[in-house]
Amino acid sequence: MRSTPSRYGAGAQAFHWLTVVLVLAGYVLSKGDRDSLYSAAADGLRRIHETLGVLVFIVVVLRLLWRLIDGAPAQQRIPRWMAAAAKLVHFALYALLIAIPGTAVLGTWLEGIPVTLPGFDIAPQIAKAHGLGQLIMEIHTTLGNAILWVAGVHAAAALFHYFYLRDEVFQSMAPGA
Repeated sequence: MRSTPSRYGAGAQAFHWLTVVLVLAGYVLSKGDRDSLYSAAADGLRRIHETLGVLVFIVVVLRLLWRLIDGAPAQQRIPRWMAAAAKLVHFALYALLIAIPGTAVLGTWLEGIPVTLPGFDIAPQIAKAHGLGQLIMEIHTTLGNAILWVAGVHAAAALFHYFYLRDEVFQSMAPGA
């Protein structure tokens, strides 16, 4: 479960890959006209999308808590600019993983719409402000698109390490031995 000096442990790997699956599923289920997402016909799809968003937030919080218990493997010897770029991308990913669900809840509530989850709704906890709610939902959509680009850069860097640099960066998070 715990990380070693050269690899992330099963706990960190599980949080990482679960986050990947949840984000991709949430993104795929978000496609479509915003107004149609709030139609009766799309109620089930919206509930799944919103549930995935809540799960992303929970997994990220647990992942950050896990990181306090189980640190990262030792830093590979890479140029300083690569280490700085890796830190920037990781920071951006964590910021997006928190901001995306946060903007979804805030924007939905500002529009006067409950957050819908399987089996129950969470009524708006703030006063309705339709214009601001629409703006925040546009920001949510933009952040949702941005995370795919940032995650794509992250994945491309991992593949660059594996295929070109031939170091252990990719293997440190890859499942298996």
